[in-house]
Amino acid sequence: MTKCSRTSLCHSDKTLLSTYNFCMKNEDFDFTGLYEDKCGYFENKKSHEEMYFFPENDLKAKKIIDCGNLNPRLDAFDFFLYEGFRRNGSLIYRATCPDCKKCLPIRINSQEYEFSKNDRHLLKKNSDIVMTISTTKKDFISDEKVLLMRDYQLRHSPDKHNSFEEVKEILMNMNGFYGIYGEKLDEPFFPGTINMDYRLNGRLVGVGIIDLGNISLSSNYFYYDTSEKIMKRSIGTFTILKEIEFCKEKNIPLYYLGYYLKDCNKMNYKGRFKPHELLIDHEWIKVEK
Repeated sequence: MTKCSRTSLCHSDKTLLSTYNFCMKNEDFDFTGLYEDKCGYFENKKSHEEMYFFPENDLKAKKIIDCGNLNPRLDAFDFFLYEGFRRNGSLIYRATCPDCKKCLPIRINSQEYEFSKNDRHLLKKNSDIVMTISTTKKDFISDEKVLLMRDYQLRHSPDKHNSFEEVKEILMNMNGFYGIYGEKLDEPFFPGTINMDYRLNGRLVGVGIIDLGNISLSSNYFYYDTSEKIMKRSIGTFTILKEIEFCKEKNIPLYYLGYYLKDCNKMNYKGRFKPHELLIDHEWIKVEK
């Protein structure tokens, strides 16, 4: 493993931190609290997270970090990803569990990543699945997406039978259509949110909720058709490869996959994509093949 500390950063990190002036105690940064809940990955453990409101306008974003780009909120988002944060609605959060450090943010340098023989085979196998980008509220919260999400939730949580309207509200929040005061919005709270829609013969089979910064792509959430026919296609791995492909095409250097948990079967698959970097003790550590 190779350290990628603040004194030895990749080019994108150096650009990102060139005007580093962020402070967690900045009075302009809206701290919402420390939260404790049941851990979603390990039994008999508690999760602890620190949460903040994402800057609601350019002025607040510039007080955190200002790289001189046209959209300062995208600069701020790049920085939060670098510091290990994730977005949920209008909030950003990161794990701060005092007795467990297993949730490690993971990212890939898209320009360094080379598709393996297996990667190319999977992309070819699923070449009949068409990916398109959607950017509007109408497309983010369409009836077919609500129904797909409801079926997806039933597969993973069969005891939870959410109504159509309840699932619609979940998608509204995940895509960021609520402000920091709970008000409904016509545009996503975070300006970089898009959906990557996957269709097979015109039928929706998967949706990636994606957040874009100026130099980053964050894979926020993916829900999909859980039928045996689609599961046989390794659609989760396929969409990661498509997101890397998208980063390469759009010259987006940093691809964030969320958390990597070595000891959790549903989260350790991310470690298969190498080389990657893990955020350990405030340093990005490169893991080679």
